[in-house]
Amino acid sequence: MFILIADDEKMIRLSLQSMLEELYPNEHMYIHASNGAAAITQVKKLPPDIGFLDIRMPLMNGLEALESCRAIAPSTKWIILSGYADFEYAQKAITLSAYSYLLKPVDLTTLKTLVDEITLLKQQETAHNNKLFTLDIIRSFTMSDQLGSDEVSLLPYGSGQYILYQIYIDKQGKENQHQLKQALFHSIERFCHGNSSIIHHAVFFNTNGELCVVCSVKDISHLSFFINSQARQHPSDLISIFMGAASSLTDIYLLSQTISSLSELRLIYDCRSASDIQILSKISFLEERLYFCGNINSFIQNTLIGNKETVRQLAASFEQDIKMAGIFSIINHKMLYLYLQDILSHTFHSVTFNEFVKELYSAASDLTHTEPFRNFDITVIKDFVHQNYSKDVSIANVSEYFNLSPTYFSKLFHEKTGQKYIDFVTEVRMESAKKIIRNNPEISVKKTAEAVGYTSVRHFSKTFQRYTGVLPSNY
Repeated sequence: MFILIADDEKMIRLSLQSMLEELYPNEHMYIHASNGAAAITQVKKLPPDIGFLDIRMPLMNGLEALESCRAIAPSTKWIILSGYADFEYAQKAITLSAYSYLLKPVDLTTLKTLVDEITLLKQQETAHNNKLFTLDIIRSFTMSDQLGSDEVSLLPYGSGQYILYQIYIDKQGKENQHQLKQALFHSIERFCHGNSSIIHHAVFFNTNGELCVVCSVKDISHLSFFINSQARQHPSDLISIFMGAASSLTDIYLLSQTISSLSELRLIYDCRSASDIQILSKISFLEERLYFCGNINSFIQNTLIGNKETVRQLAASFEQDIKMAGIFSIINHKMLYLYLQDILSHTFHSVTFNEFVKELYSAASDLTHTEPFRNFDITVIKDFVHQNYSKDVSIANVSEYFNLSPTYFSKLFHEKTGQKYIDFVTEVRMESAKKIIRNNPEISVKKTAEAVGYTSVRHFSKTFQRYTGVLPSNY
């Protein structure tokens, strides 16, 4: 905490600070003032958490200073220092909303009791204020369009310096992403809660799932250093940090929108340390970079879902990009390769744009046949068969429908279910045939075969007998 000690006697100031340092070594910062006017000047520069004011000081006494200081720093807890002869003044100080008073000479035990009490109270107030601040920030982010900028600007925090950090985590697997986001969330929350240079803070996830930190701060350097250090603890994960400053909560929301619009730059720009969005927005070839990043992201997403035709089209568009002046020279190859290596599990070595396109397409082709549906819900295929078993549900047709190669489709189905795809289709058709015959005893074998997707009655009958032990005509 910041502690102000105002007394016209230097020895008393030093003695009080010495007592506090003995009780709380290396915990607090101290500011001195030799009179009431100097105390007001110091409070204007840096509002303290606790202020000790001597009643009898030259130029302006403690009571006069208290009245002015309370108007400047209403959250400061003021303690009046007085002698026995000044007891009536001390009582008046309480009516002026001083938190308490201490009789000189100050007793160490009494001082500790009082400061501990104030510390606990400040912690409770800070926790309560931060809870309200967080709720208001989230409200301004999620309801900004409905509230309007005028209403957002009326949130009761005034003007000042607000800092926004917006953190993107590009890590394979939703579960891994969630774990890392939660770890960063809790570590940043703990740091903000225990840092006296942070007036208000809100740590939350925005509607897109990015981790956001909004702070009203006295000193930004400590927080930036901490967030950067947290990202460096995860070198194998692509953590990108964008930051910016604003003078109002309305501007903070608009700043977040700007960051979102430029966030794809992390593919080609090293944002692993907090990158000032004001600087990023002024980089050369900004539109070309964003266009390129958008195409790369689209390429990746279509690769991951096995959309081969779109992948081919995008690869062709990359070749067209070669014609754009210096396109490969204005991107950060290292960051792009790290990003793609993580997503596509492929190490890139290309030097020219032509080589890059070939290598990227090669990686996408490999992934299309080996990776994209690793987490695919196989029940989608099963449901498709149940709904279409009367039609052609051969491996060739169904694999094409799901944009997979027949070989990979067959392998995937067997790995996921422990059953061959053809056996599954047979099972579905035979169970349906049994149901049809039970419900329609007079139905012909030919119609039953057609109803479950067989064009050959002979083939259907043999399959039915093998599955049930009897011919369909005897079932």
